[in-house]
Amino acid sequence: MSLWGNLDAANNAPKQSATAGYGGNKPQVTANAQVYYSNTELGAYITGSAIGVFGVNAQEQINAEASANTLLGVPQHAGWVIRKTGMGPITAISANAGSVGANSLITFSQGLGRDGSQFGVSNAVASISVNTAGYITAVTLTSGGLYANTPIATANSGNASFTITMGGRANRVTTETIVAMGSMTGDGGNVY
Repeated sequence: MSLWGNLDAANNAPKQSATAGYGGNKPQVTANAQVYYSNTELGAYITGSAIGVFGVNAQEQINAEASANTLLGVPQHAGWVIRKTGMGPITAISANAGSVGANSLITFSQGLGRDGSQFGVSNAVASISVNTAGYITAVTLTSGGLYANTPIATANSGNASFTITMGGRANRVTTETIVAMGSMTGDGGNVY
């Protein structure tokens, strides 16, 4: 019985992998990559992160390199790949100069990423303050939330365009090829 196969399916994913170094807070699964197969759920195995094992065929590798999509990560080689997505809060929000709005609260959605995975696990909230002429004078962050990548405002205030600064490990995706192979077949559950 082999330790992995070349079909992009959960029963072909590596039976053991060196995922213990990623800091999983569910140690009973850190030695078995099969449980991570095609996982993009935030916080499923590591608090404040998503970790998954994906089968990447040669064409998907070429497409990933060509797009250089930092939200999906770019594997170093075709084969079985561990993909880890970091998370962090919004640390600062500002509005463009001369923007008009109203005193209000604005919520930043958890949303869904391009790969169908969740942006975040908790919403950020900010309060908008305006002067008597209606110009935005301050955007105060009430709660930073927790996101894998930069969210967008679910409600707008006048003509304001918001600049969002992320903290922690938000917008960071790392990939590690654990089994390099050019013979991967199938396309089961890939984000690539």
